[in-house]
Amino acid sequence: MTASSEVGQPSPLGLRLVHAVLFVAFAVGVGVASVPEWTHLTRALSQPFHAGAAPRWLVLAGSLLAAVGTARLGWELVRGRSAPLWTSGIILLGVMATLAGGRPQGLEQSRSDVAANLELLRVARRVHLLMVHELQSHGEAPLSQDAWRHALQQSGASEVRVFTRAFLPVYPQVAWLPSESALPDPLVPGQLAVHVTPDGVGFTVRLVGLHQGQPALLKDDQGATLVLRGLYNPDLPPPAQPAIPPTP
Repeated sequence: MTASSEVGQPSPLGLRLVHAVLFVAFAVGVGVASVPEWTHLTRALSQPFHAGAAPRWLVLAGSLLAAVGTARLGWELVRGRSAPLWTSGIILLGVMATLAGGRPQGLEQSRSDVAANLELLRVARRVHLLMVHELQSHGEAPLSQDAWRHALQQSGASEVRVFTRAFLPVYPQVAWLPSESALPDPLVPGQLAVHVTPDGVGFTVRLVGLHQGQPALLKDDQGATLVLRGLYNPDLPPPAQPAIPPTP
């Protein structure tokens, strides 16, 4: 190895430029791929709740490695010297980490409040169908909280779309209310606010979803609070067991 190619020694400008352009291009690709992850992490840490699981940590780590390597590469280029071999190595390591982080298809959609609210609505509709069946079959809706929780488990409560700032999962849950006008305290995304009349002939379910990272009651198309209702109708024949669609 000649003195001109040793670390920290002057090297031909053309060689330095070719080396810099090649590895900076790698680093830029890593940086672009990491933008959705940094955006999601920033949003998640700035609000109490968010939709979507934790960022792809390998992609975040890869972007940091690429940034460090690019900074040192640029510094040595300005100084007119060859960059240490480790700068190229950690940029390549950043590229490998980004590739290992997996493909991002559908991440933006799954991380939206709308996606979380739609999933909650699907689960609540399954619970609603089960309880309407109970109401029409027996003349009253279950007055036991355990029965409603069991229906929720049957309806996909294990599917988590909402997480806390610390990336802890927030599972759908039943909030048992003494009256239709009452609200859960505190509001937590994923709650099914259930009120059953004392005689069991009717019930209402309101849903607590997400709005800009804050818990909020879901609204219908007219902007009113969305309410799923059940009311016993003795003139209807006993319904067949509802077919609850599988959770996607």
